[in-house]
Amino acid sequence: MRDYKTEGIIIRVRDYNEADRIITLFTADYGKVQAIARGCRKPKSRKRGIIQLFTYGEFALYRGRNLDTITQCEGKEAFSGLREDLDRMAFGAYLVELVDGFATSGEPHGDLFYLTLVCLHLLTVEDPELVTRAFEIRIMDLMGYRPHLESCVHCGRPIGGPRVAFSSRMGGSLCEICAGHHPDCQVCSLGSLNMLKQLASWDIKRLGVLKLTGETKREIGEIMKTYISCRLDKEIKSAEFLHSLAGTQNIC
Repeated sequence: MRDYKTEGIIIRVRDYNEADRIITLFTADYGKVQAIARGCRKPKSRKRGIIQLFTYGEFALYRGRNLDTITQCEGKEAFSGLREDLDRMAFGAYLVELVDGFATSGEPHGDLFYLTLVCLHLLTVEDPELVTRAFEIRIMDLMGYRPHLESCVHCGRPIGGPRVAFSSRMGGSLCEICAGHHPDCQVCSLGSLNMLKQLASWDIKRLGVLKLTGETKREIGEIMKTYISCRLDKEIKSAEFLHSLAGTQNIC
C-alpha cells in the first residue's frame, strides 16, 4: 500500500516553493523518511504549527517516487521549551543533526527513536550539556561505535594514573605509556573516562542526580566531538554553532 501512518520526529526542515516545506521525519519503523508538506506555510493551514523542527507527532503519508507526501498530521509534543531558550534549542539542533547523520532510510531504528524522544524531553528540563553527553555515547553504542573504555585499546593494560588519553582513530582509551605513541590522541583525566563509562549505562531518566565538574564536561565534550566527527567523516555544523554560542566556555 502506498498510504501509511507512522509516528515520527521532525529532524530537518527546509522551505520549498512559496507555501511548502520538505522535512526529514525520523521514525521507529522506517528510519528516516523524506517528505513534503504541501501548503503548510499558509496562514490558515492546519499543518502550520506542526511542521516544525523537533515536533513529535503522528503522520499519514503517501509514498512517492522521490518524496513522500504528508496528507495528515497530528502533533503530540512540540518541545516548545527548546524553541523558547536559545541554549537548549542549540543542543536540540545538535542532537537531531546527529540522528540525521547516523540513521538510515528504510530500516527500523526503534531504540534510537526512543532515545531521541526521551532526550528531547530531558533537554527541556535537565542540564542540556549533560543530556547531550549521555546522548552522544548512547547513539555511538547503538550504531556499533561504542568506544573501548575498559582498558588500553592499544596494549590491553588497565587504565590508571591521573592523566590518560583517548584515541578517536583507534576508538578507545590509552594508558599513559601508549598515549606517547599516538600524537593525535586527546589527553584527559581518568575521571572523565570513568564518567563517560557511567553515562553509557546510567538510567538516562535519572541524569539529574549526576554531578560533573566543568572540566569533566569539557573533556568529555571534546572527546565525543572528535570521535563522532571521525566516525561520520565530517564536522557537525551545529556543534560549531554551540562553540560560538558558548564563547570561551566551550560547552560542546
